[in-house]
Amino acid sequence: MPAHLILGVQSSLTVQISDSAPMAEWPGVQGILGHDEGNYLTVLFLAWAYILSARWAELLKSASDCKIKFTTENVASFMVPSHQYAAEIDLGYHAGKDEAGWWAVILSSGGCRHITADYNQKIYLSPWSVTISDTSRIGVMGDPSVAGIELPSSSTALAYLARFCSRHRLYGQCSAALAAVLYVPFLSGRLVSLPMPKQVQRSQSPAISAQPDKDIIGEHGRLLPYYMTLSSNVWGMRSLLFSTFFNADIECNLVSAWLNPAFAIIDPLLEANDLPMLAKVLANREPKFSSLWLGAIITDIAKITLRDIRTGLTALDLNAAAWTGTVQSFIALKPGLSDGITIRREDECRLLFITGCDGFIRVPIYPWKPFGATLLYDTEPQVRQHACCGCHCLEYHSWNWVLANGEELEDLGIDLTSDNENGLNTHVPERYPSAQHDLKLFSESLSEAATRGIFSWLRSTGYPANEKPIYQHSWIDIESSDDECVDDVESGTIEVTGSQEFIDEWLSKVD
Repeated sequence: MPAHLILGVQSSLTVQISDSAPMAEWPGVQGILGHDEGNYLTVLFLAWAYILSARWAELLKSASDCKIKFTTENVASFMVPSHQYAAEIDLGYHAGKDEAGWWAVILSSGGCRHITADYNQKIYLSPWSVTISDTSRIGVMGDPSVAGIELPSSSTALAYLARFCSRHRLYGQCSAALAAVLYVPFLSGRLVSLPMPKQVQRSQSPAISAQPDKDIIGEHGRLLPYYMTLSSNVWGMRSLLFSTFFNADIECNLVSAWLNPAFAIIDPLLEANDLPMLAKVLANREPKFSSLWLGAIITDIAKITLRDIRTGLTALDLNAAAWTGTVQSFIALKPGLSDGITIRREDECRLLFITGCDGFIRVPIYPWKPFGATLLYDTEPQVRQHACCGCHCLEYHSWNWVLANGEELEDLGIDLTSDNENGLNTHVPERYPSAQHDLKLFSESLSEAATRGIFSWLRSTGYPANEKPIYQHSWIDIESSDDECVDDVESGTIEVTGSQEFIDEWLSKVD
């Protein structure tokens, strides 16, 4: 399935720092003591934004018609006197000129504006390019010189970041900041408010490793190209958040009963701005996306996304679902077997899409499966042909990059880690706030929208006569003119034993 990724932009995301930004008080990581004290999210965010931008430039170097430029020209012009900085960070160790200068550049200007690509006579920035607002610049203690420094490669910048995190014992914040950076393309050049840095002073004794279990920064570095591919698929990122609330067992007419209780818990957390508890609730529902939700909370995307889910909006991206080993829609599941008389409507939908029947070449945007079954003689010929196969389904094989010369590069991806290997303890009992009991809990609006949506897709060419109770239901209620047409058929003017017989009868009367 084709997908378009963002490979370059012409405007940066603007970062401002604030004491009232989301996660201004870092809640800590359960089970990890002595780490992530203070708040370095903004510092780490700016470092990761540079690293992804540098890696972007390195990957584009292989394109013959794309010129990459790392420049330190006018770097000094972005620096300001130390008394004008909104905050100041002590690296906490002796850093060389290039390393200290790099930190000074990215914290005072973002640094990404110095990495550009020239393509088709246009200058592009990386999708993760950020700049610092004039009132939010961060200084480095000692005011290191930036004159004549060399901007580092992504691997060198990763080493700088690893040393900083080791010195300050940063573990959870490092991964959280990376997750937040993945939403920079999502924010599309707008403004994001990040927490004011709060530094914890440490002694000059040798630092304890910030990775209590493994080299987390090295692992992130190995996976950077995959993170970047996912991040540049903006709709795919959105779909992963939406998929947290998807349950393949829920039929379209029961969506309200499934989602309303969840939001009876979530809505009070949003009203109270209890973001740490919100992150726990969402992480316990889908642990593999806990980091993505944390990144969405830090960048203030989570509230908007949850509002959209609450009102019944959907986001579906089968590529992103396959990349992450998740299910976002019933359409991607393996069909069952027909009994030769009827076929489940969900299987009918799958076969209509997979076989590419006229009018069904686009995947339904409604993820919830339709209820009930259809008589086989009322289905399309392609459905009848494959109804008893029970094997036709969507299976992910690979991602192919289509090059400018028409050639393709196949990317088989990476092995996915199963949920029980992700190291998260999801069985720790949590004391969630009491559910909010109000009229929203009993609303059927989500079920109504989901039912009308999937049946509009499934019956876009018309309803069988025996589905009159469905199309006359108030949730669907097709136009009365359609009812009259079906009533004529049912009145006995034409004896109908199936859609094919009706068509043959009609064709025989055409001169």
